[in-house]
Amino acid sequence: MPTLIAIGLLCLAVQGCVSTRFISQPPALSDPDRTLVAECLGPVRLPKGALTQRHVERLWIMDRKALIECGRRHKALRDFYAERDAALRGAGVAK
Repeated sequence: MPTLIAIGLLCLAVQGCVSTRFISQPPALSDPDRTLVAECLGPVRLPKGALTQRHVERLWIMDRKALIECGRRHKALRDFYAERDAALRGAGVAK
C-alpha cells in the first residue's frame, strides 16, 4: 500500500499522469483574411451595339481572369478552414 501511495505522489509531482496534464490555452476559432471572403466579380457587361472580334476577346480575357482569381480565393478559403479545423482537432492536413 505505501508503494502505491508513493507511485501516485510521484506521478502527480512529475506530471506524468494523463489525468494531470493541462491544456495551456483552449483552442480558438480564427477568422479568415477579409480578402478571402470578398465577393467575386460578376460577368463582364457587354456594351450595346456591334462588337469587333478584338473587343470580344478583350472582354472574354477580363472575364476569365476574374473567374480564375475567384477560384483561387475560394480554394484558399477552403484550405484555411481545413487547416483551422484540423488544428482544432489536433490533426494534420493532408495536401
